[in-house]
Amino acid sequence: MSPLRFAGKHCAIVGATGIIGVQIAKAFARHGAVVSLLGRTALQSRSKLERELAPVAYAPPTPLQPDTPSEHQFIRLDVADPADIKSVFGGRGAGSDQSPNATAVGPLDILVNCAGISQTTLLKRTPDPELAGIIDTNLLATMLVCKYAKVRPNGMTPLRLAHCYQCSIATLSNLQQGCIINVSSLMATKGGLGATAYAASKAGVIGFTRALCREMAPRSIRVNALLPGWVESPMWDREYTTLEILVPFHM
Repeated sequence: MSPLRFAGKHCAIVGATGIIGVQIAKAFARHGAVVSLLGRTALQSRSKLERELAPVAYAPPTPLQPDTPSEHQFIRLDVADPADIKSVFGGRGAGSDQSPNATAVGPLDILVNCAGISQTTLLKRTPDPELAGIIDTNLLATMLVCKYAKVRPNGMTPLRLAHCYQCSIATLSNLQQGCIINVSSLMATKGGLGATAYAASKAGVIGFTRALCREMAPRSIRVNALLPGWVESPMWDREYTTLEILVPFHM
């Protein structure tokens, strides 16, 4: 693959502050893309993220595609808040006059959706609000980002969209070509102890991806899902002790 395969492309990564998101951002930056990193702690983590991207600093081509940012961006986004998603991806949402996210992200060439939260509790022991939160964050947020993200059609070139957690139907519909990649999980097909809600949410991402693929195919937009396995990260380090406690109950 050419080192500048994505030169001048605008890549938005939802969930960019996590282990997977950071590596995806670095990969796209390495191949020439300008990256918008979105996450709940994107602003607080900006210095750390900038250090991660420093070895692959973006060098904008001349000229840039229309409305492409000239440098990497760091944008706060809480995917658990539908109003925040609409504000960031859909323009001026409710309360956006006072919101730092009043200006929507876009136009986009690449959208990666990889935000998510995990679970390590048996179903009987999982509070109802936690069950709902996992479904909302891992599945509903993916659908809402796909629904609200936009790209203005005028002057836009064919789109490549890498989607770990979500991409915009409105955005892609205005373009000649696109690729959406949603990040699911092997848990969606294998299941796992203490992961009922997580597995269900990630299975939902697969079903959503398949359905969206049919909707977008007439527009020459590819939609795919990625199913990574276990990834060592602070999130899983915190959960490991809980898993050890659950094993005797399972036996």
